[in-house]
Amino acid sequence: MNPKPKAVILARVSSKGQEEEGYSLDSQAKLLQSYCENKGLAVARTYKIAESASKASQRRIFKEAMKFIEDHKIKHLIIEKVDRHVRNLHDAVETHDWLMADEERHVHFVKDSLIMHKGSRSQEWLNWGIRVVMAKNYIDNLREEAMKGWAEKLAQGWLPAPPPCGYMTITQNGKHIHVPNPETKPIMQRMFRLYLEPSHSILSITKELEKAGVRTRKGRPYSKSHVQKLLTNTFYIGINHFDGKDYPGAQETFISKELFDKVQRKMHRGRPTVYKVHNPVLKNLITCEGCDGIVTWQLQKGRYYGACQRNKECCRKRKFIREDKVETAVMEHLEQLVCPSQELIEWVANEMRDKQRESIEERERMFTSIQTQIERLERMDNQLYDDKLAGDITKEKYIEKHQQFIEQKTELEGQTAKLDKDREQGLEQRLVLLELSQKAASLYQGKTPEQKRLIITKLFGKITSKDDSVSVSYTNFASVIAQNVLKTKELIGDRK
Repeated sequence: MNPKPKAVILARVSSKGQEEEGYSLDSQAKLLQSYCENKGLAVARTYKIAESASKASQRRIFKEAMKFIEDHKIKHLIIEKVDRHVRNLHDAVETHDWLMADEERHVHFVKDSLIMHKGSRSQEWLNWGIRVVMAKNYIDNLREEAMKGWAEKLAQGWLPAPPPCGYMTITQNGKHIHVPNPETKPIMQRMFRLYLEPSHSILSITKELEKAGVRTRKGRPYSKSHVQKLLTNTFYIGINHFDGKDYPGAQETFISKELFDKVQRKMHRGRPTVYKVHNPVLKNLITCEGCDGIVTWQLQKGRYYGACQRNKECCRKRKFIREDKVETAVMEHLEQLVCPSQELIEWVANEMRDKQRESIEERERMFTSIQTQIERLERMDNQLYDDKLAGDITKEKYIEKHQQFIEQKTELEGQTAKLDKDREQGLEQRLVLLELSQKAASLYQGKTPEQKRLIITKLFGKITSKDDSVSVSYTNFASVIAQNVLKTKELIGDRK
């Protein structure tokens, strides 16, 4: 008997709520184990990622699973749903690359009834892509909800994260607050003063902390990079730094601002300039109307400015366009896509579905007709061969007619392949774009630069600049929506 194909199970829960509602790691693993048994797959190993794991720990376990699969040449990865697997776009890219490297590899998303492999149809890849975006949106929403709580805590002067060495967390009036730790507070005061002595450096302070028995929350000695972060942490002078911003803190401080500033001056003396990686929303999206080159962006006084940097005569004026003004134009065009009647949008979606059903029925009739013709050609070709064997026709005549039958059959099979391809196109993608067109205006402002670029590329065909002005055009599908929305608004206006 042939051995069963091997598979790896990856189980993950996203929140404590899921754990409490019965979506425990054990029950999820049991479900996936049962799926493997039904599919005739042998489970080589099961990996579990708990909601309590840190982001770094989750990435580590994910990479361990993928390395095990690679090392043992396993072809099947079993997961409950896409959103259990894809926590960010990096996971999606890694999974895609893994599938593309070997046509025998499969990822099974059990509850999504989706099995992805290199030869998956375009409709399945679209399904996968939509679920990836939705999974990322789910994680983003979780973060947004968490940020609300964090914002309130920051507003009250408390850091929604563990404090640095020298502090401890206590519960006071039902709230977690940070207070000086009597054991490590004097050690940190000494470290700040010690660092200012000419003979001391980050490395020597790291060794001093190790001698003093100071450890991380995991019981390990502090690394040199961690010590550097401690000595530059504004928490010690009453400023809470969180998510790239500074907030006034309510914690008791034991390092004076004067001492802190002296430490910073010594630490940054002679350090090279650190350059930020810029991420303009419109990166690679706008072309110069004169030369069709890509507009490049630069950050000046907190704003992005774009211009064509080529030396062609039409581009030498170097007039800059402001990113926020281009986004205003984009927002205006997005608002023009929003239909004032939700009932009309639902009617359009239903009409699209009805038309698709009619189209499918027509293709099925054509497919049946073509298959009948192919079967007729095969019968005629078989009869032709019998006639040759019986000596009723010459060999030359047989070759000539046989070649004609092959050419006709090839042409008909090509028509069948085209029908199959057409069947896979369009409806679900158009429905997604229709929904996006109605929500994009309200969603756009709150999205990241990457998400904004995705919206723009889905709904806009081209954005061009000329001097300090821009021209925005829709995709063909979005253009049809805009035209019909305009007509709808005019009809509603006339009725009023």
